[in-house]
Amino acid sequence: MSPSLLIPRLRIARSTFASLLAMLALGFAGSVFCAAQSAPPPAAVVVPAAPVSVTETQWNLVEIDGEPIPAGSGRPYIYLQEPGDKLSGSGGCNRLFGSFDLSPGWLQFHSVASTKMACADGSQRHEPELLQALNLTTSYRVSGDVLELRADERVLARFQARKK
Repeated sequence: MSPSLLIPRLRIARSTFASLLAMLALGFAGSVFCAAQSAPPPAAVVVPAAPVSVTETQWNLVEIDGEPIPAGSGRPYIYLQEPGDKLSGSGGCNRLFGSFDLSPGWLQFHSVASTKMACADGSQRHEPELLQALNLTTSYRVSGDVLELRADERVLARFQARKK
């Protein structure tokens, strides 16, 4: 065969080869796309929440002596500060303060007192019961984000950890 006839055939073979490569690439890409579309989503990884610490957490009062406490801006709360074992908080109107001793399952409050502000809106309604519960507490239990103050097996008050 003459060299002048070979060159057009070579050009045809190159363009056919390039077309085949392009079709293969598109077919491969399409199959990867389809596989990705039909593949089940990866399983969700559930990371357990870290346990809520009794100390260094704001605990909002949700129940006192079996009575639910309505949510609101003046909701009573306690905060146990570990350095110095200091109790602080609010009875709804007046500030609470004192100290505490804590070991696993065991909790006692000492020298619990409050300010004596005049609150006309009834926000101090649960303060006497809260002060009494703090003074009677001998133990505690944390379940999830709920703290129970107890006198032996009796639940005196329930608190919920403040969401951040």
